[in-house]
Amino acid sequence: MKKRIERLRGMHDVLPEAYRRQTQVVGRVRALLEKAGYEPVDTPVLERSDLFQASFGQEAWQNLYAFQLHQRELCLRPEYTASICRLYLEHYQQSSLPLRFQYVGPVFRYEAPGRGRYRQYTQLGIELFGGQPLRGDGEIVQLACDILHELGIARYRLELGHVGVVSGFIERLHLDAQTARLLLSLMEQISRSPEGEQAAQSRLEALYPEQVSNPALSASEAGQWRRLASSDGSNQLVAALLNSFSLPFGDEDSRREIVERFLWKIGRSEQRTLVFSALEFLRKLRALAGPPPEVFQELRQLLQRYQLDDDPLEELEQLVTTLMEVTGVDRRQITLNLALGRGVSYYTGLLFEIHASDEEGSDLQLCGGGRYDHLVEAVGGAHRVNACGFAFGLERLISLMPASQWPQTARTQALVIPVGKQDLAYAGRVARLARREGGIIAELEINTRGVTNALRQAARRGFRLALIVGEEERQANMVKLHDLLSGEEFPVAARDLAVTLREGGYST
Repeated sequence: MKKRIERLRGMHDVLPEAYRRQTQVVGRVRALLEKAGYEPVDTPVLERSDLFQASFGQEAWQNLYAFQLHQRELCLRPEYTASICRLYLEHYQQSSLPLRFQYVGPVFRYEAPGRGRYRQYTQLGIELFGGQPLRGDGEIVQLACDILHELGIARYRLELGHVGVVSGFIERLHLDAQTARLLLSLMEQISRSPEGEQAAQSRLEALYPEQVSNPALSASEAGQWRRLASSDGSNQLVAALLNSFSLPFGDEDSRREIVERFLWKIGRSEQRTLVFSALEFLRKLRALAGPPPEVFQELRQLLQRYQLDDDPLEELEQLVTTLMEVTGVDRRQITLNLALGRGVSYYTGLLFEIHASDEEGSDLQLCGGGRYDHLVEAVGGAHRVNACGFAFGLERLISLMPASQWPQTARTQALVIPVGKQDLAYAGRVARLARREGGIIAELEINTRGVTNALRQAARRGFRLALIVGEEERQANMVKLHDLLSGEEFPVAARDLAVTLREGGYST
């Protein structure tokens, strides 16, 4: 037996009712965003892989549909933001700012499928280029809340963060770029749950094991060697090291290799101390996460203890005030979490996520976004451009919409039945007339199972009407209208069909 080919795991088919709902939601959201000045755009599903290298770290990269074709490195779009930055550079770089774009379309990520999580899903979002950062941040968060209100989703939780606090702390540690990126990429995992925090710690333990530290050297000695290593006098450094150990090291290359390994171990030891101090700082930020306004004072005190700039807190405080006054978001719906991470590395300021619970109480992330002032430059721009945006997962959004948001739009369905094959062309004209002037859904019967069987099948499928045309009707330009609910049947002139459908309550 030939093996049945099934759809790929993590992919899903969209059936008619779901498709209609998606179309309806997209239309409503697009209309709302257009009123705020956001122009619809779209980008190719397939892009060059290097477009996303600035966005996704090494760990996240393995979750992308990246491949080589005809000696080109290609990638299925994992998100829209980098693509919209490319679009901006290709088409709007000389345009005045601000520019506002909205989009909707499929994205692809090879992640573990789960409840409400697919490997292909639909992103609906906006990107705002230019403008004063605080005003831009306020605009996009307000619009995200407005979309939820438009769709009748009132119970949600808005989580606000700012990558500037953690970035400032990590910058002060003078970690190498790779380690700094790793810590920022782990923020999402750490901020999610205690289990995520434990997993992040395990990973850091594996990368920076305690046994690599050199107990023979104090921290100040290690720092001294590090400073020597980073200076330009490598020959003097080698000589000093050999003299201090008084051991046979062979030729010059062997001595240099031993010294390099020694310095690498010292570096790893120092990095471990710094990395785990950053992890501890993230834990403290996460522990303070909570609703405003109380949390601001606690966070401010923590930043003072670490002598960190509290400008990000002031920005968030203004944003919260605006949201509560303009959008009417209750403060209990807001959580301040300065450990919040988004899994991509391009954010430079505000971060936010919107969560809600489904019918079974499971948490669903509906939306995520933030500020990314360096991404345009990272994908090839000549200079940095202030930019921010967000994206909703359309499938999750629809799953949380209340039933009251789905209007009863059932339209009358009719099956147009030609009695014989010579009546097929006339039946086609009747079907077109019923659709165009009668405003109903009219399907043409394309099976040859006879009128009785066709009527039975139409009733089984829930059709309200059958429009039967045989030789007699064709010769007289008539239609036999059969009401499948009442069983009533009567002839109608073709020219009166639309009026009859309206007066009979079959069409609006």
